[in-house]
Amino acid sequence: MRSQPPPDRGPEANRPAWGWARRLRALPGFKAAVVAFLVTVILGGGTIAAVANWQQSSTATIAITAGAAMPTPPPLYGNVVTPAVFVTRPATLVDVTCTSPKDPPNIDFTVTWPAAENASAYAVTLFHAGSSDSIASHSVTTNTAIFTFGEPGPTDGDYVLRIQPFAGANAGDAVYRNVTFAQKKFSPCPTAGTTSGPSPLGAVSPTAQPVVRGAATSTMAIKWTPSAGAASYVVTVKSNTSGYGTEFTTSDLAATLTFPQAARDAAGNLINPADASAPYYGDYTFRIQPMNGTTAGDPVYMTIKYYSSSSSME
Repeated sequence: MRSQPPPDRGPEANRPAWGWARRLRALPGFKAAVVAFLVTVILGGGTIAAVANWQQSSTATIAITAGAAMPTPPPLYGNVVTPAVFVTRPATLVDVTCTSPKDPPNIDFTVTWPAAENASAYAVTLFHAGSSDSIASHSVTTNTAIFTFGEPGPTDGDYVLRIQPFAGANAGDAVYRNVTFAQKKFSPCPTAGTTSGPSPLGAVSPTAQPVVRGAATSTMAIKWTPSAGAASYVVTVKSNTSGYGTEFTTSDLAATLTFPQAARDAAGNLINPADASAPYYGDYTFRIQPMNGTTAGDPVYMTIKYYSSSSSME
């Protein structure tokens, strides 16, 4: 039998069998894709799963922002609950008596006061009026402090007396009295003296943002100016009519109070109108006191008005 010549397949028959690879290699991005595939295969153990991983990676996008700032941590949250737990603080001093008999060669300036409830110690300091530098100070566990000066003694002029009670490490509110030194004798300190004076730590001024109401809670963000010399702040929030409140210590200059919130509908109205008089609604006493170890500054008081329809801090 006579053999037949092979059929003519045209120009394609003259190209090498690997011509398809040459065409594939010419496609844009081929080299990068091959490198990614080989890395995936090697890391994936050369399995079929590696091929699947490579296919999936073609749709992934990784965004990297160089030098992006770390997120700021949220301020401390004070949860307003009942029954709230508060530290024991001493009661505020009411009456202060000052005596200064002439007794050369020493001049004794004696200060006495009724013992304050819960007080275990008192910090008593004498200042020149208009100055923050103390002349002398005492820490006593009784309700008497004696300042003794030798001749020639203090100079004539006006002075300020500061007395701050403590219940352990918990500082109360300081009281101030004006006294005058003349003719080698201190004047009696009046019951109604100054209401402020040279605190060992700077003053602090708090402000509040409008309340943000949620489904189950409401939040009030509060910030305050730094107190000179303070390392931390004791924040107390106490309801004037119920057992709700919170207390915490923070070194930050801001905090967020979280109040209970009565249930509301989609329009923001109370589901149960009687909840408008819930015990967590009402006036709260806000107190913030700067601290630095055992040194306590003067606290600042404000009123938080938290109601179902409106809220503010005054």
